[in-house]
Amino acid sequence: MNKTVKKSRIKPVHISGGKWLKNTKLPKGVQEGYPYGLDFVVIRYSTDKIGEGPNLHVHPYDEIFHILEGRAEFTVGDSKFVAEKGDLVIGPANIPHSYKNLGPGKLDSVDFHLSNEWIQYDMPIDGEKLSVLELR
Repeated sequence: MNKTVKKSRIKPVHISGGKWLKNTKLPKGVQEGYPYGLDFVVIRYSTDKIGEGPNLHVHPYDEIFHILEGRAEFTVGDSKFVAEKGDLVIGPANIPHSYKNLGPGKLDSVDFHLSNEWIQYDMPIDGEKLSVLELR
């Protein structure tokens, strides 16, 4: 029985940390997949501040979080839970989610967005009102 080996539509790519990681504001790095014909976005999030993390937001695609170091309290829809070093969290498309560093120490994660570009809609905070046009 002959099996046909499917060839990839992409070529090997090496992206050095110096090209996508940064030492300043959060997130610490973002790499979108569209330049390479891939449906992914990789985001590196790292903070030493207890209580810091992205506010409630939503993406029109699924997201996977990998906790490399530390502990975070996640809110995903109506669920709240703690994720620790080594854990994976899956955030379904169109479900509001956020996470905060619980400490002690650093929270370091890599977030995989299953899209070729980063699309994020931040939810209103502290009485802020957003119109439908602002959410597009």
